[in-house]
Amino acid sequence: MTNQATASMTTCDYKLWDILVASAKERSTIRYSKLAKMAGLETCQDELRTLLQRIRMYCTEHQLPVLSAIVVDDVGKYAGLSSGLPEAPWERARVFDYQWPVAP
Repeated sequence: MTNQATASMTTCDYKLWDILVASAKERSTIRYSKLAKMAGLETCQDELRTLLQRIRMYCTEHQLPVLSAIVVDDVGKYAGLSSGLPEAPWERARVFDYQWPVAP
């Protein structure tokens, strides 16, 4: 993420971003519950949803593949763009193919 866009970013945003980038580099989806646990947000589901939405918005605004598209629900169903968008496996492919930087 750029310096201008990261001015309002929190430690949780960065941690979540790093987890998602690592998963994308491995070309794998990540289950919502695993992501919550890795980010230390198991008891903060609303916060996790908000952070994922912020990542989705950041990616959209900066014409990046939607990093949150690799998040799936706990039965493996695609759930990462938003509830208003249809399943889009091509977006997941874009995330996997993108050369994500090591750190924002």
